[in-house]
Amino acid sequence: MDDKERKELQHTMETQFRHSLYCDIKFPYLQSLGIKDILQGFGNEEIGFIGVLHLRWVNEDNNIVYDKPKEWSVKVKGVWKSTWYNTPEMGHKIAKEIESKKIIDTEKVMVMIHEKFMKYENMKMKSVEKQPLLN
Repeated sequence: MDDKERKELQHTMETQFRHSLYCDIKFPYLQSLGIKDILQGFGNEEIGFIGVLHLRWVNEDNNIVYDKPKEWSVKVKGVWKSTWYNTPEMGHKIAKEIESKKIIDTEKVMVMIHEKFMKYENMKMKSVEKQPLLN
């Protein structure tokens, strides 16, 4: 695949990815939840590696004018800017840099969530075991 084909595929993948992201009910709240970077790799066996898309929230006026704007008490200005990385290594490097700058340890948070979920599931199973069988 040459550079022109790669850029066309990246443009197509980014357009589709942004569309699905913008349609997601969580989308308007991502930056307010502290999610300011989204990384997504693209490729398949037939074509091969297309690239890693990095969307990052930038608090700038995007100059978009809406026909029927929603009324919000707070005016949020910002845009999701994109960068493409053409190697998996570069995408991995960027992901590690983003992770290292976070003030929380995401891995530890995920372990805590998993432990809490497993505890909940175990409690649920024990309550099912205590219920008498109906004949």
